[in-house]
Amino acid sequence: MRFRFLIFLILSFSSSSYSQSTNCAANCTCAITGTIVDGQTNEPIEFASLQIKGTAKGTTTNAEGYFEFTGLCETEVDLLISHIGYKPITHHHDIFHEEPIVKLAPDNLILESIVIEEESDVSAFKSNTAVKIEGRELEQIKSASLGNVLSSVAGVSTLSTGSNVTKPIIHGLHSNRILIINNGLRHESQDWGQEHAPEIDASLIDEIEVIKGAAAVKYGPNALGGVILVNPPEMELTSHLHGDVHLKGESNGRAIDGSILLQKGYGNFAWMAQGATRYQGDLEAPDYQLTNTGMREMSGAIGLRFHRKNWDMKSYFSFLHQELGILRGSITGNIEDLADAINDEVPDFTRGFSYDINSPKQVTEHAVFKTEAFYNFTNSQLGLTYGLQMNNRKEFDVRRGSNNETPSINLELTTHTLDVEWWHPIVNDWEGSIGMQWLYQDNNNIPGTNTIPFIPNYNNTRFGLFLTETRPLGNNYQFDIGIRYDIQLASFRGRDSSNDIFRNEQNFNSVSGIIGLSRTMSNGGIIRVNAATAWRPPNIAELYSFGKHQFTNEYGFYRYSLEGTTLSTDRVLDNNDLEVSNELGYKLIATYTYSNDRFQIEASPYLNMINNYIYKAPGGISGTVRGTLPLFIYKQTDAVFTGADVTIKYKHTDRLSSKVSGTFLYTKDIKNDDVLFNIPPNRLSYQLGYRTKIGEYEWSAAADVSYTFRQYNAPRVIAPEVFVENPDYNPFLDNNSNFDFTEAPDGYALLNLSSALSLRQWVFSVRVLNALNTSYRQYTNLIRYFADEQGINFEVGVQLKL
Repeated sequence: MRFRFLIFLILSFSSSSYSQSTNCAANCTCAITGTIVDGQTNEPIEFASLQIKGTAKGTTTNAEGYFEFTGLCETEVDLLISHIGYKPITHHHDIFHEEPIVKLAPDNLILESIVIEEESDVSAFKSNTAVKIEGRELEQIKSASLGNVLSSVAGVSTLSTGSNVTKPIIHGLHSNRILIINNGLRHESQDWGQEHAPEIDASLIDEIEVIKGAAAVKYGPNALGGVILVNPPEMELTSHLHGDVHLKGESNGRAIDGSILLQKGYGNFAWMAQGATRYQGDLEAPDYQLTNTGMREMSGAIGLRFHRKNWDMKSYFSFLHQELGILRGSITGNIEDLADAINDEVPDFTRGFSYDINSPKQVTEHAVFKTEAFYNFTNSQLGLTYGLQMNNRKEFDVRRGSNNETPSINLELTTHTLDVEWWHPIVNDWEGSIGMQWLYQDNNNIPGTNTIPFIPNYNNTRFGLFLTETRPLGNNYQFDIGIRYDIQLASFRGRDSSNDIFRNEQNFNSVSGIIGLSRTMSNGGIIRVNAATAWRPPNIAELYSFGKHQFTNEYGFYRYSLEGTTLSTDRVLDNNDLEVSNELGYKLIATYTYSNDRFQIEASPYLNMINNYIYKAPGGISGTVRGTLPLFIYKQTDAVFTGADVTIKYKHTDRLSSKVSGTFLYTKDIKNDDVLFNIPPNRLSYQLGYRTKIGEYEWSAAADVSYTFRQYNAPRVIAPEVFVENPDYNPFLDNNSNFDFTEAPDGYALLNLSSALSLRQWVFSVRVLNALNTSYRQYTNLIRYFADEQGINFEVGVQLKL
């Protein structure tokens, strides 16, 4: 019934849309408006010159940097943009894109002038809470992992397995509850694992946007926490041959990495090519070496763009290879060794520095092919995108004999996606799009691991329909609304503990919605309120994980049962034994922003209620032929996530500025009146920045101080010694609440320093991370059971703009 209603709504809206279309080119009534700002300060540029190439039509910007062309007979033009003291730029623009924001770069800086055209997207909802990282800010930090890059955003933290494996957390949610949209495609990999970082090289990213609200309407299931949009450099049709080269060395891990970008436009054709590599040895904590934490990474990408009047086509291919070491001291032999490892000051198996990467380790490869085409009708646009992603993941455990060189997990995932979206003509001030999305996945275990597969083979087929609309209400309000329906069909084929084959099928479906309102205040402030629903089917690991995974043993819902006080894994359950429901999220977020010449503030309180919330928590100690390890099992409950993010910026002088950020999060299992496991603690940070020009030089420096509080809202503690003294101990016999193996780590303060010097096309930079060489453990890093985080790290980098 819900599906039929959605089809009716889409078709009825579509039929009314076409009757409103007009042809501005035929009547010479086309118009182009936009804004020109300083690429460094974002301040408007007055008297910038604009000319339509090949014509005498020209104009200049006003005091607000605004320009306007009217009475045009063409829907596509080349704009020549210039101003004394800034680098000129030629931009190909069509009326089907939003107003361009032109960021002109001063002549004496390494920056290039760029144009930003906001696409019709969920991020265009004014009621959404979104944060962008781009330009100079991104250049300084993007050699880190994607998770660490995003941790500078208020409300975003990291979930880690050691220093190499990090993934982002938004408002307490991670993994399958965060969607990563990489160059317009949902990033599809084995993201069910906390120990699996997204296979995305941040050094090849040109822009990152974090949407903190539930955004399932545009992108489908799993967006309960938010969406992360990452994009490569745009291929400009009118650009000259240009690019840049980055080189950087680091003291901690004795790492070196580099990247190169080249791109060029030819009017109707453009191309780009990127490549990057990283070579890192063992990292070092303040008091000891972190043995077997080396890293190898190679990545590359190429893109092509073809353009003709009314249509645009882009193709893109990227490849990433990673080899990531896992701390050797996290693997133990028996229960006594595990207790000792957790209590020892220095991890077991600690050795001197080495570039070698041995077991345990991960080797991953991820390839993406994408092609998209857009056709501009008279007053509407149709987009078609096909994506192919191939992911191979191998995980090597510490095993006996020749098996040590054999992966214990070897998975291949192939994902096909097809997206169709139509941006309809504006109807009675309603502007929006209607779309369809199809996904097919085939995941297979590669034979030869000599172990029962950790997860079974599976196939997923998903189909979704959505409608998003936005409408101004008067001069100061904008109303946003969207609705979506998804259906997912899944089939599973695996082996039980006796190596016999089992099969199962499950179907999932749900409706998602969003409604929002934004208001522009008389003082220039903006209030945004957004309410959204989102859903997520249980993932493959939550249902069927079985056995050893890195330094833990895990069992999904269908792979264990409690028989009295004994945990049994002999039988595979099915839908008749246990019903595992979809997660259903209801998120309300409000944001207030205000800025003037010196002061900026953004405050975002939020409330996220999640029914049937699935999480992994300690279940005891488990012994296998590969060692005694912490046991984790999956649970389902109703949970609440509430908190607030606050960011304040103040410009003391033209050279000196401050930034203060705070993140507060509170969670609770409201069904069982319990606390949740592995929730990021609250955090405060302060940055003091200085920037000045000395002739042709530009020098900048910054000091960042952050304090991460202890997680006081943590579970009770049952130390491993309890299991040593009583191997049959059942932690849930008299108390069914969650527990942890150790106390939550103490709070800690970190100091980071950075400086950069720019001269024409050169930038020289220095960063000192953890400058005080503080010993600390991060609560959301499971390696905290065994070791400290890495210590002081000196980074020296150079960038050459070609």
